[in-house]
Amino acid sequence: MMRFQIRGVRFLEKNAGRAIIGDDMGVGKTLQALGWLAIHPEARPVVIVCPANGKYNWQEQIEEHTDLDCEVLSGRSTYAISSDIVILNYDIIVNWESELLAMCPQVLIIDESHYVKTRGIKRTKVCKNLAKICPHVMCLSGTPIINRPIEFFPVLNMVRPKQFSSFWKYAMRYCDPKRAWRGQGWDFRGASHTEELHEMVSPFMIRRMKTDVLKELPPKRRIVLPVELSNRREYEQAKKHFLEWYASKKGEKKALKAAKAEGFVKLGQLKRLAAEGKMRAAMEWIDDFLEMTGQKLVVFCHHHVIFDLLKKRYKKIAAVGGAGSKRRADDVRRFQEDDKCRIYIGSIKADGQAITLTAASTTLFVEHGWTPGEHDQAEDRVNRIGQAADKITAYHMIARDTIDEYVWAIIEKKRDVVSQVIDGKSTLRTDVDFDAIIRHLKRRQ
Repeated sequence: MMRFQIRGVRFLEKNAGRAIIGDDMGVGKTLQALGWLAIHPEARPVVIVCPANGKYNWQEQIEEHTDLDCEVLSGRSTYAISSDIVILNYDIIVNWESELLAMCPQVLIIDESHYVKTRGIKRTKVCKNLAKICPHVMCLSGTPIINRPIEFFPVLNMVRPKQFSSFWKYAMRYCDPKRAWRGQGWDFRGASHTEELHEMVSPFMIRRMKTDVLKELPPKRRIVLPVELSNRREYEQAKKHFLEWYASKKGEKKALKAAKAEGFVKLGQLKRLAAEGKMRAAMEWIDDFLEMTGQKLVVFCHHHVIFDLLKKRYKKIAAVGGAGSKRRADDVRRFQEDDKCRIYIGSIKADGQAITLTAASTTLFVEHGWTPGEHDQAEDRVNRIGQAADKITAYHMIARDTIDEYVWAIIEKKRDVVSQVIDGKSTLRTDVDFDAIIRHLKRRQ
């Protein structure tokens, strides 16, 4: 844990575990909340609410940094909860409300708390009901307010219900109230007395930007984002066919050797299905990044179908790589110079070399190749002369219980051996161990 994160844990302790961590994205809000939990074993049960694409990151962080047990809740059909630390996403919290209240939780952690910025929606109401019975409530968000002060009230009310008990008093004081059209109600979309509000919130909200803690952060960070598939059934069927194909070749060395090319095609199909199953989580993550940071982003993929899905979703704000040199040069220039162009969608192979994308300091890999070199080179499209940011971050989205995990393990293992693949080539692909792949896939059945 870094020094500024330790200071965050102390801040939570000072506020008796009832505070807002408003640190910038990627600064480590999760670890600070876990630090407080670790020194308070009596504060159980714990409910952690987060976006769907963050559930398994919480689980991995808990397993990596603590000796605590936790359970990830999935689906809208409820079942018996077996752990005193539960993690679930906003999409299903309404279905689990009764079970969560029955736990009598002592700690409520609301991650990406801007998801509960709207008072009237169901997930906000459920979080508020949980907050009422929890002695300790932590709200985590790099953007506590997305647009205007009115969005901040639900969080303030959950963390400090006595101080911020009345919506109307808050709205009339801090939201620049105006009579709506023809006098029909009030318009609270404005802002007023913002310095006063900041002073009121500061005692229980800590906020550090990346620029505040640069000296404590490494120059380039890789962060793994574990996510769940949205097409699990289709993926499992393809995996079954792959295992049956391999079993039919087993014992026939000549036949298996001759069929290796076919095997890579079948592995490619598994990788494509895993990528397709990540798209819901990927787009949710991209939307959050764009809304929360105001920064530009470079997204790398491999298969045409993924490329096309991303282009369709973000065509109004995206520059697209993977094309001929002239068109790509135009798109690179647009990404670098046009403030309205927020995303560069690139191919790991075609756009991982020889271009400069320093308008961004963050990359997201939705898919992966087989070698560390190609990813290192792609990551460094933003880490070149002209990069104004002191730190860059590469996010790697990995589908749980899929071929993704095996591929990532290969990349990480080879990265220890190969610091750089200077010529952009590697023999790793031909060294892929089919037996090891089979063992990995069978463990996930």
